[in-house]
Amino acid sequence: MRMFWMLIGCLGGQFASAEEIDPYASVPHQEGAAWGKLVPLPFTELFDLPVGLVHLPDGSTLIACQRGMFYRVRLGDPSQASEGYLDFRDMMEGAVAFEDGVHGIALHPQFESNGRIFLSYSQNDPRRTVVSEMVVSLDRDFAPFRETERVIFELEQPLADHWGGQILFGPDGMLYIGLGDGGLRDDPYRMSQNLWALHGKILRIDVDREDGNRRYGIPADNPFVGMQLMREEIFASGLRNPWGMAFDPVTGYLWCADVGQDYWEEVNRITPGGNYGWSDRDGPGPLAAHPEPLLKDSVPINPVFAYTRNRGEGICIIGGMVYRGKRFPELQGSYLYGEWGFGLVEALELAEDQSEASRRTTLYRKEAEGPTFNPVFLGEDPDGELVVLSHNGSVWVLERAE
Repeated sequence: MRMFWMLIGCLGGQFASAEEIDPYASVPHQEGAAWGKLVPLPFTELFDLPVGLVHLPDGSTLIACQRGMFYRVRLGDPSQASEGYLDFRDMMEGAVAFEDGVHGIALHPQFESNGRIFLSYSQNDPRRTVVSEMVVSLDRDFAPFRETERVIFELEQPLADHWGGQILFGPDGMLYIGLGDGGLRDDPYRMSQNLWALHGKILRIDVDREDGNRRYGIPADNPFVGMQLMREEIFASGLRNPWGMAFDPVTGYLWCADVGQDYWEEVNRITPGGNYGWSDRDGPGPLAAHPEPLLKDSVPINPVFAYTRNRGEGICIIGGMVYRGKRFPELQGSYLYGEWGFGLVEALELAEDQSEASRRTTLYRKEAEGPTFNPVFLGEDPDGELVVLSHNGSVWVLERAE
């Protein structure tokens, strides 16, 4: 479904508006980097629609797959057979839409002492987003105890796309949840700008305590705590379909790639209480469907960078992380992101205060006769180096060019 609406958006919009408002056209673009190349790891089998990964304390990696399988691998030795770690496929029965299924995985910051693992996935009847936790055995090679699964958060979904659903823990120990606007074009229910709705938002919750009937706590410093007609879980608003969040370990900034509609794909630096415009706007430009803002006094925050479909640069952005590894000093401090539709991985060099992009470099572009490559997740290996998951099930890493 998401692919259908992306294509309709590309074909049916008023394309002139994106050309009239393009503050990012002047960012210099370098096609290709002579010092590095993206290559697939030689795993013996493809993974079934991978969507995310985390690393266990022993250096092994868990790869979460959309249709319910979780695998355990060693990225440093792909010749070893991948192990089935957790089989959630029975929970995914009936999950046939493009975005249905597992959306994310995260380990508690004190995982080595409490063994708590968190999952994000969709369910039907009723259609909803679920975030749950379960416990693994710290004494038996991190084996999961599925019977310990406990749902901590649920949100009913009006439609079957724009799920979002990525989860991650911040340096503050809180759990962040990225949620889409609920689906269809133009955010017809104005979810993203409505601060009483949780759709189209990034949420921030405390999984180490419970408040009232909630199975989680509300951090006291969340931006809307104590405010009437506003949900206290909300950390940021105005997002369409956040697809990839990451914290910069040096600055602590939260970064989020947001999939656009007709014209724009966005890279946003998220601030507490920030409104990122959708669906009053699409990228830096207005959205014709909603000429008047829903919240009269709200001031939307512009993307740090956005690229437009008008110039054929892509149709679906995938986040994304600020590179802080050691192998490629050329990338230090750059934001790395992917483009699902066009098979790209690019690096944004950022200004010193990380408020704007100063240059972008294409690290990889899918070749017509080359291997299948549609990035769905950009993350790090245990050493902080780039790992890219492709929709077809392959795993890619950045290597030094000869």
